[in-house]
Amino acid sequence: MRTTALRAPAALAVLLAIITVPPVALWHFRSVYLPDHVPNVAEALAWLTTEDNGRLFLLLLVGAGFVAWLQLVVAIALELFARVHGATVPHLPGFGWAQRIATALLLVVLTGTAAEAAEPAGDQPQPTHVVVPGDSLTKIAADELGSSTRYREVFDLNHGRRQPDGRSLQDPSRLRPGWILQLPHDSDCREIVVRPGQTLSQIAREQLGDAGRYREIFDLNRGRPQPSGRPLEDVDSIHPGDILRLPTLPKQHGGGGAVAANPHLAALTSCEPAGPPPAVGSQPAKPPLPPHGHTPATERPSPRESSTADDSTSFVVGGIGGLLAAGLLTAFAVRRRQARQRRRPGHRIRVPKQGTIERELHAVEVPATVEVLDRALRTLSRAARDTDVALPALRAVKLGSHGLELRLTDACEPIAPFTAATSSEWTLSAEAELEATAGPAPYPTLVSLGHIGGGDLVLIDLRQAGVVTLKGDRAAAEAVLLALAWDLAVAPWAERTVLTLVSFGESSAAVRPDRFRYFENWDDALHQDFASEATHVLLAAAPPGAEHVRRSTELLDGACAVDLAAVVTVDGDGLSPVGAWRLEIGASSTFVAAWGEEVELQKLTPSQVEELVVALASADDPVQVPVESYRNVPPEETGVPEPLRPLEPAVQLPPRPALQVLGPVRLTGADPGKVEAKKLNRLVELAAFLALHPGATADEISLRLGTDAQPWSAATRQGYISRLRTWLGRDATGNPYVPNVDARHGGYRMSESFGCDWSVFQDLALRGLARPEVSVPDLQQALDLVHGTPFGNVPAGRYAWSSWLQREMTDSIVDVAHTLADAYQKAGDLPAARRAAMRGLQAEPVSEILYRDLLRTEYRAGNLAAVRETADKLSALAASLELELDEETSALVASLLSGRK
Repeated sequence: MRTTALRAPAALAVLLAIITVPPVALWHFRSVYLPDHVPNVAEALAWLTTEDNGRLFLLLLVGAGFVAWLQLVVAIALELFARVHGATVPHLPGFGWAQRIATALLLVVLTGTAAEAAEPAGDQPQPTHVVVPGDSLTKIAADELGSSTRYREVFDLNHGRRQPDGRSLQDPSRLRPGWILQLPHDSDCREIVVRPGQTLSQIAREQLGDAGRYREIFDLNRGRPQPSGRPLEDVDSIHPGDILRLPTLPKQHGGGGAVAANPHLAALTSCEPAGPPPAVGSQPAKPPLPPHGHTPATERPSPRESSTADDSTSFVVGGIGGLLAAGLLTAFAVRRRQARQRRRPGHRIRVPKQGTIERELHAVEVPATVEVLDRALRTLSRAARDTDVALPALRAVKLGSHGLELRLTDACEPIAPFTAATSSEWTLSAEAELEATAGPAPYPTLVSLGHIGGGDLVLIDLRQAGVVTLKGDRAAAEAVLLALAWDLAVAPWAERTVLTLVSFGESSAAVRPDRFRYFENWDDALHQDFASEATHVLLAAAPPGAEHVRRSTELLDGACAVDLAAVVTVDGDGLSPVGAWRLEIGASSTFVAAWGEEVELQKLTPSQVEELVVALASADDPVQVPVESYRNVPPEETGVPEPLRPLEPAVQLPPRPALQVLGPVRLTGADPGKVEAKKLNRLVELAAFLALHPGATADEISLRLGTDAQPWSAATRQGYISRLRTWLGRDATGNPYVPNVDARHGGYRMSESFGCDWSVFQDLALRGLARPEVSVPDLQQALDLVHGTPFGNVPAGRYAWSSWLQREMTDSIVDVAHTLADAYQKAGDLPAARRAAMRGLQAEPVSEILYRDLLRTEYRAGNLAAVRETADKLSALAASLELELDEETSALVASLLSGRK
């Protein structure tokens, strides 16, 4: 990047020399090859007929050089003209060599000049990148900025800037070799590690030159996961080793709408999300294989790493939009969590191989954007209610690289948190604050329609449309209808919307009866018992008749006291009501008047839906298999524990580099100040991967810490491994904690002297469960290692490789906690039983097994108020996670409160 810029003056000098030196030199030395007067005819003939003394040959040579110089000057002039005007350079016969030289020279000159022009005056030049073949914005962001998600920063910084060839960057997916892209200053995302005794005011004074700017640092880091395991929530509660981002401007300015300033949307476009803080631990054993050899599927909440996985500038993959993908994956997560609540002690849930549909969904999901849109609309709803202002009628919404835009049916004054772009267009304000608990969803029929150029998603409010007709063949119409149906079924703002499916979607209705109603024909659908408290949308793959149009019009007009908000149907020979929106679905895109652009419609094919339905059904009723090593975990309320012995001192992890994953991820025994702050999180993740996957190959490391689409390059991988080896250093025997690969070990691993709490936990748990009468001290020491949910502080998008391990760790902790609670109860030590259950609930907060243990403990203690309070807490927690309590739990609560045995 900088080398090219340094070559530019030299190349410019060569260019000027080519243009000016030859004619000046020829004129200065003209006496060598030209006579001192104009020759007459006799003299000219004498030159041609007498023996040449070298002067004629020199004249011919000079003439040929002069012609070549003219060709080169003409080629340079043409190249300059074409680049200035963005035109194509014509290929002149006989000028090929000259045009190639001119192109090369101008590329170097203009590239360097543009790069230097891009650098602001001052001590810190603007960094730039020269595009080479094979480059993409995500690749450039990953290589230059450390995170592929920052490609949007690069795009925004260079959008519309004229490039050396006269063109400019308009489409994020279209780059041309030779372009010079400005990059954000590294200081825009500076991070520091807190030293002992430091305060935010001191850091602001030292780093920003103004102690009064401590509040900016606090606002920028509030709630971020930290190495201490305690997110920053108070200006006076920073801890040594915490990693803080530093602002660079006195005040953040929006500029780009919601994405530029909103703290939630900014996660998609700004600095690399904070990875897991540094993490404690003993030599890990190779993780157990999934039951029956199945490959573990990724489970939320561990979505694919946005900093590496989101290598597309589009919110759409394979016709599926990012909002729909995030909603469907949330549905999978809820069902799988519900199924885990029914796991029997000592068993594990067999994880099926991830299907095609789930892989496609993970490739495009944008969960952060779903949350922002939902909270923004609910905040708008509350603000309108609090200020007694009517909500505006919404026609369409656009989500994309430039944030969130609303398009209204009529012009009106903006309502917070939105600001007006035009009289009928609102954007999310740069300083907008979204409420965590806001009002009801104001637009329950808002649905993803498709995407426009560049991948931005377009949503429309079906209530404003009233009737939408689809013009095209049945198969295409059904794919669009299925996408609309499922998008509404999983959207958080449409939680009270019921979808009536006519002549399609029977299997969808079977797997989601709470949201879908299936009818074979229009007659049955229009004469159903519409629930008055719900919002209804009717979707039909069969054309309506005249009577159906009349009846649906009555329902839409509210004549029957039914909230039928919209009807979407295939075209019925012109029978649609006046004013219906019509979408042509035969072509690749259709013009949508609500947005005023061509939109490529979102689609879910029947085959995709069938795979989706099967996967959801499988998530509801997974196979449970017993685990041999946990065979002595007692069923609930059975088994006699051994007499309680005094507990041995808790295991103390040695003072050496050690990994802790049974709670917030931490790496202790290594000084975080010895590595670059922006590399720290990635190095901790690499150490965790090697510790939990001993023998990992180079390709496995590249793929699992990168993505399928953009794995780590060999240089990136070796660079991180080398940094980690240098950082951790050597053990007491002089061997590195990150050994070099050798034939004896094969693959990469951490040394045997590197600690890991999961390995210690496994050793203690398996030893404690090895006999029919469990060893309470061993199990208690194992449980004492638990400090929260495994990998609990990992932000969305990081450690995606750990999803199956998280489940295995959580299930193992619940089994150990249940075994201890059961043993302590039978021994009469109710406080210890309560502590065991509560410690296990730190790892799995909604474990009904442990809640049932806790309920029995409180009942045995004669504390019915605590029984009721515990039951209420569990019910509220399950409701917040959209889970239904197991029948066994409900029956136990009823039995305990009624006094029945």
